[in-house]
Amino acid sequence: MSLVLLAHACSHLQNASLARLGLTSLPSTIQLHTLLLQMQKCGYVNTVLIGGPEPPPPSALAPTMSANPEAASEVSGHVSTWGQDARIGGGGGGMSGTAVEPVTQENVSSRRLWVGLKYYNNRPVLEKMRLVSKPTRRVWMPVLDLEGLAKGEQRGYVRGMRGIGEAMFVSTDRGIMEIRECIERRIGGMLLARVNPV
Repeated sequence: MSLVLLAHACSHLQNASLARLGLTSLPSTIQLHTLLLQMQKCGYVNTVLIGGPEPPPPSALAPTMSANPEAASEVSGHVSTWGQDARIGGGGGGMSGTAVEPVTQENVSSRRLWVGLKYYNNRPVLEKMRLVSKPTRRVWMPVLDLEGLAKGEQRGYVRGMRGIGEAMFVSTDRGIMEIRECIERRIGGMLLARVNPV
């Protein structure tokens, strides 16, 4: 697990939000993909798509809100997952009618995670995103300390969560989870990042 890449992703997402970008891309790794899906689940980002170096069409970013009835078929051509579709190049045609390029050893480095950022009342929802564990100082906490952080208490040098809508993401042996989910499942782990909304 590369915390250096995660640090770059945190600063990139924060800067892209403050620059009012609607869409940005990050290198495609399993760790970043899982973290972004958790952030989407918590409501900090709008969409998370895996694609190539070219951005997906606008209809692929919000297919449920699109007035275009062909949006669902368009999405299948531009969205791949880490499952079987990404390995065998599944999916239908895109806007130009071409199939999704299969992931091979030659093109795996060109895969990107396309992230649709979210705004509310002309302000970014994702305002601050910081690492908790650093590459030189990783912070592991058991469930009791995670409960204290969730209540707003300070544990070690880590400040408690006191802001409304604040989230902290934890890397566990069962994947990356939000701190409240870790407490509910009684799992400790390494603190990755904290996100502060508007």
